[in-house]
Amino acid sequence: MDNTSSVNFVLLNQIINRYFPIPLMFFGIIGNILNILVFTRPVFRANICANYFLASTVFDGIMMFAGLLSRTLNGFGIDPSQTIPALCKLRFFTTYSSGTAASWFISLACVERYLASSTSTYRRQLLTMKRAYMSMIFVILIGFIVYAQQFYCIDTNQQILGAPQPCYQLKKNISCQILDSLFQFLFEILTPICMMTVFSCLTLRNVRNQRRRINITQPGNISIPRIMTANLNQSIALHHPTNVPNQQNRHLVLTEIKRRAQKRDIQLVKMLLVQVSVYVISAFPISFYKLYAVATIYQTKSIVRQSIENTIYNLSLISLLLNNSITFYLYTLCGPIFRKELLKLFRLAT
Repeated sequence: MDNTSSVNFVLLNQIINRYFPIPLMFFGIIGNILNILVFTRPVFRANICANYFLASTVFDGIMMFAGLLSRTLNGFGIDPSQTIPALCKLRFFTTYSSGTAASWFISLACVERYLASSTSTYRRQLLTMKRAYMSMIFVILIGFIVYAQQFYCIDTNQQILGAPQPCYQLKKNISCQILDSLFQFLFEILTPICMMTVFSCLTLRNVRNQRRRINITQPGNISIPRIMTANLNQSIALHHPTNVPNQQNRHLVLTEIKRRAQKRDIQLVKMLLVQVSVYVISAFPISFYKLYAVATIYQTKSIVRQSIENTIYNLSLISLLLNNSITFYLYTLCGPIFRKELLKLFRLAT
């Protein structure tokens, strides 16, 4: 215990808050801007999954601005949200609600990929672009309602009571601490992760089943099996195959359009699965911390133990915010269609 207490936790947490967020902000801002530019290109405009990616990117940016910028300023001792109650409450509300919206949009993208990969025509037609927009609005409103309690439960001058920072949950109000921690754990972490995991597994099952059907298709049959072709009609209309003079050529054009749409949708599945995996890993530390904080809320803790817990809290938040900063680089690494559109974007810029 003596060795542990000799650690300068004040300096350690200052270093974590001062230097860790800077590279995340730098690469995150660049990546999110490029994400927005790529996902608003015509090839993705009519794709529901890509629109969920776009919405998630927007709220990733909001969360980074509210979370990382504040932590950097706090590391240098110039964060106004640590001393101004209104800014303190607004920062927590913005960070939590935007983080929840971003994770839920990825969860809804998993649901969309499952429906689009289904062999059932009814399931493929369940999620339209209009319904996708409505689901986005619903998620945003739910986030506002769930985290409205923070305008009461969050305040300044909490560090004197053992909080990780002056702007934090009301340490004298046990109900606020439990409510705020559980709400973040349930709505931003547990429920989205469960949805991502379940629907990702179901999507993989659908893809495997479709591949088995492709393998047993007769070679003479030139029709292309429908693998995730929820946006196929839009692609066909965009290319105007009816302008091709020969019936056989029109059929070849349609076949090529189908093949490209199917290839694009499969790549979107890969991008989604990689992002889900990274989110689950990055959210694990803060999940553990929130559960631990609630489970030990009535225990009397020494100053050293509080310092250790506060350091773990800061590192856990950095881990969670890491996911919001690196989505562009994940998409670039595992999405050939994303890289292709990114290169087209660069060519237009030059």
